[in-house]
Amino acid sequence: MELDLGEIRKNIDIIDDKLLDLFKERMQLTCQVAQYKAEHNMVVFQSEREKQIIRSVRDRSPEELKSSAEFLFTNIMDISKCRQNNAITPAVQIPHADKIKDKPIVAVQGIAGAYGHAAAQRLFPGGNIGFHASFAEVFEAVEKGDADYGVIPVENSTAGEVTANMELLEKHSVYINRTVTVPCTHVLAAKHGVKEQDIRILFGHEQAIRQCDEYISSRPGLTVIPYANNAMAARMVAENRSSELGCICSRECAEMHGLDIVNPAIAADPNNATRFICISKDIEVYDGADTVAVSVSLPHIAGSLYRMLTKFAVNELDLTKIQSKPLPLEFRHDSEEVMFYLEFSGNINQPVVLRLLNNFETEYSYFRLHGNFLECL
Repeated sequence: MELDLGEIRKNIDIIDDKLLDLFKERMQLTCQVAQYKAEHNMVVFQSEREKQIIRSVRDRSPEELKSSAEFLFTNIMDISKCRQNNAITPAVQIPHADKIKDKPIVAVQGIAGAYGHAAAQRLFPGGNIGFHASFAEVFEAVEKGDADYGVIPVENSTAGEVTANMELLEKHSVYINRTVTVPCTHVLAAKHGVKEQDIRILFGHEQAIRQCDEYISSRPGLTVIPYANNAMAARMVAENRSSELGCICSRECAEMHGLDIVNPAIAADPNNATRFICISKDIEVYDGADTVAVSVSLPHIAGSLYRMLTKFAVNELDLTKIQSKPLPLEFRHDSEEVMFYLEFSGNINQPVVLRLLNNFETEYSYFRLHGNFLECL
């Protein structure tokens, strides 16, 4: 007998209607369970009961559907837990300041003319900017209270994440309050009168070097030496007598140090830009803050990431960034734990966000709130 596709689809629709009715009924019971747990001071997540249900589902399923059935019921239970959390978890407010400090001291790595200096000027016009030898010193200055704010590069549109700085963010007790993206139009600069073909040694920050790899590859015989900071490289070239030295820096930096611009654009991407974060010792959340950043650790087992992402889907929160990272050794409970840095749309004044953060803190062995911020234009 030939199968009728229309009839098959009709039967599927009937089953789907039944599934939806059963789903609604289950969610109503879930709310009753939440109420009971709240009245009896019970936690939402009860791992042993969940494992028992999953074992039963697998045992009762045909071999070819065991994994699929487990996935289906795990999803249903995760949705149920989200509803229970939202029903009984208090939206405890997170204390925070909502104004930028007056006449702040702002810590930046490098010297005047660096891209970090430009970012700090964008964020704090007329601010009291202090320069430090390393990014670690910037974090330490903010954490110790020697500076009100720090400005740190974390991501470049060409070279990607500044990994070392994201690791420092994890290790220091500071919070992100704003971000700003600065165009990085790298020029090739040298002492007055030096021609491009005369340059034999090129200095620049390692990130800038990666961003100019196409130009560097086009110059066989060019020796490239990483330097702590583009602006510091420009100052060194300006103070050196050699006519074989060149540096990667911004146009403004070259002009500041009296260098000639021998090539006005050597970055591979003409739209090259770097994203900077502004950090503070305490949580500061300003008007318009629309992005929350956190880090959480997950067990190294199948489905753990998917289950965490379910929380965002159920709560209709838009996850805008996710990156896996090694969990710092001092925070590890398990050698196979995996950490994820997440950014998602929201504000810590929203109950749904507060409940999600509370859920993260109670469910995962490692959790860090990195801040609630906005991108400054």
